[in-house]
Amino acid sequence: MRAILILMVALFSAGPLHAMKAKTIILSDKKVAKIRLTPGRSTILSFPMKPTKVILGNSGIFTVEYVENDLALAALMSPARSNMFVYLYGRRFAFDLVTVRKRGDEIIVIRDDKDKDVKVKIK
Repeated sequence: MRAILILMVALFSAGPLHAMKAKTIILSDKKVAKIRLTPGRSTILSFPMKPTKVILGNSGIFTVEYVENDLALAALMSPARSNMFVYLYGRRFAFDLVTVRKRGDEIIVIRDDKDKDVKVKIK
């Protein structure tokens, strides 16, 4: 009984072993970001504003769903690979989508490298 109690405490205090942090990718219109998708799981790309258009190289092997400022991606088969272009506020971002067996990307925050160039005047 004592061994079961110790095991339960150890399991619940450790937290999820597979939890991953969201990562941030800073893109320009000249860079291509590699996105790793695990079949059976969704990957979220979070943009600073709602994308206006998405062009998926092969829509038969990946699916894309708009959710506010996010794009939810899922692989329909594996192995699979495609490119994807996302347009927002006059900018284009390029992605290389590839399936992996384990440890695919979960949440990716996309930022524009031009955002750091914006100067704000404070009065």
